[in-house]
Amino acid sequence: MSKVNNKKKTKREYCGWTSEDMDHAINAYKQNQCGFNECCRRYNIPKPTFRRHLRSLNKKANENVKSLGRHTTFSPETEMELVKHILKLEERFFGVTIRDVRRLAFQIAVRNDIPHRFNINKEMAGKGWYYSFMNRHHELSLRQPEKISMARATGFNQKNVHEFFDILERCVDENCFTAQTTYNVDESGFSTVQKRIQKIIARRGKHQVGCIASGERGVNTTVVVCASAAGQTVPPMIIFKRKRMAPELTIGAISGTIVTISDTGYINSELFVKWLKHFIEYVKPSTEKKVLLLLDGHTTHSKNLEALILAKMHGIVLLQLPGHTTNRLQPLDVSFFKPMESYFSQGIETFLRSNPGNTVTQYNMTGLLSDAYAKTASISNIMGGFKRTGIWPVDRTVFSDADFIAASALLENDSETAREDLGAINPRETTIEPEDEATERPVKSNSTELNNNCNSTDLNTSIEEMYPLPENKGNAKKRKLSQPAVILSSTPYKDELESKRNQRQNSIKKVKKNLGHSSTSLFEARDDQSSTSKSDVVNAQIEYDTTEWYCHICEENIIEDMVKCMKCEKWAHTSCAGTKKQIKKYVCENCK
Repeated sequence: MSKVNNKKKTKREYCGWTSEDMDHAINAYKQNQCGFNECCRRYNIPKPTFRRHLRSLNKKANENVKSLGRHTTFSPETEMELVKHILKLEERFFGVTIRDVRRLAFQIAVRNDIPHRFNINKEMAGKGWYYSFMNRHHELSLRQPEKISMARATGFNQKNVHEFFDILERCVDENCFTAQTTYNVDESGFSTVQKRIQKIIARRGKHQVGCIASGERGVNTTVVVCASAAGQTVPPMIIFKRKRMAPELTIGAISGTIVTISDTGYINSELFVKWLKHFIEYVKPSTEKKVLLLLDGHTTHSKNLEALILAKMHGIVLLQLPGHTTNRLQPLDVSFFKPMESYFSQGIETFLRSNPGNTVTQYNMTGLLSDAYAKTASISNIMGGFKRTGIWPVDRTVFSDADFIAASALLENDSETAREDLGAINPRETTIEPEDEATERPVKSNSTELNNNCNSTDLNTSIEEMYPLPENKGNAKKRKLSQPAVILSSTPYKDELESKRNQRQNSIKKVKKNLGHSSTSLFEARDDQSSTSKSDVVNAQIEYDTTEWYCHICEENIIEDMVKCMKCEKWAHTSCAGTKKQIKKYVCENCK
């Protein structure tokens, strides 16, 4: 009987050679130092592989470089050109999806007569090609984009941002502000129904997975948060949408928290003055020890004369952020409210799980918001927000030229007003360098590096012709210019605001005098405004109340054309709302 060899055969390791081994083997064979079989045995190279490299028959690898698998459909230069184009689209906020990339790959192959194995019926590349393409280019990844409005995309431009940092640097230098005296205040809305539901574990293959929510529609509650660049916080203000205050609403509040109400659940001028007094009580600023308070350009801040006078008296420098840039320049927007929203949603889910059959009401909101606020208000989290926005330490270089590409592309061919937004920058600001010097600047985006390293391809039809970059043709509707950065508590701004208020009051008095009544109404009903002619107005002798002409944006009683919000049913002057009086469907910024 033959002996059975029970010894386990060792499987040769696949592709155990390196590029250096191949070079040594070829040199040894060509110099007659060893034979063909000996070279393969000594350097652990398969004979077919060594024979291909000797005869230069390897289609995929050049210069003895090890490369596994079949050769790619496109050349490396063509793939790098595709990567460049994908990154250009993403920088302009018009990123492509997986299916877009697969369709584009098919078009590149067909229109340039490149042999391919793509699906002709579906007219797109396969999923296997896509995953291999992503593995070859690690600078690309599949990401979940953040929704950005056109106003925010165009508002965050180089001119607005650099003008803001000019004012910020001047304020810090003149008043010697520190991290302890630099504050940011912002407000955000929270609903009794969670906006997002966390992922849960369920049976694989189940088509629909559900989770109990607090209700169909929620009631808005506003939280006003203030923190310094050193991580110190001021107790928040919670504003409920109610007509009457209830003591139960304060249950679970953090010590020092202001719990109040408003008709809409949003902050107004009166409540902002109340919060400002609360801020003064805790921070204790003075004209000798000034503090810097950064805030957005909401009308409750920028057109609140009482608040500006109060801030001026107590040494508070109110610096307004440029319009439509708070998602990038406001520290609390960047690092605070998003994690607080997540903790708040987790709190609602825990409450519903612990109290089955119940829903979250306004009486539970204070406790849930306080718990989420306490988890979010860490020193490292707050300081990180100030650092990422360049507020403290003051550093405008946190935003590179790549961050302004979207605004530049969208405003490139726009009207003269839009072009002024990208006009000449102050000499103090960082200017855009020429393309040949772009590599000397630290640019965060990899697209510049790709532009320099990638050679032009020999495609008959370029990728930009098949999938062109979006361009602004200048036909878009003209938008109202965003508010610039300005020091609200400065004397010129305050005097200008006071002068406008006096002019409006004088115009109302003049109308009353011409009509001959101290309390007359120009119209019996607002619904008949559009159908009433000017002659009827002059001859009208109907009593009116000036409070009927109250605008919730400018908070003034001025007799002008007005428009009504479809959701909150509040009236606003057409000049303040930036609309026409004939508009039928108007929604105010708060309801948006």
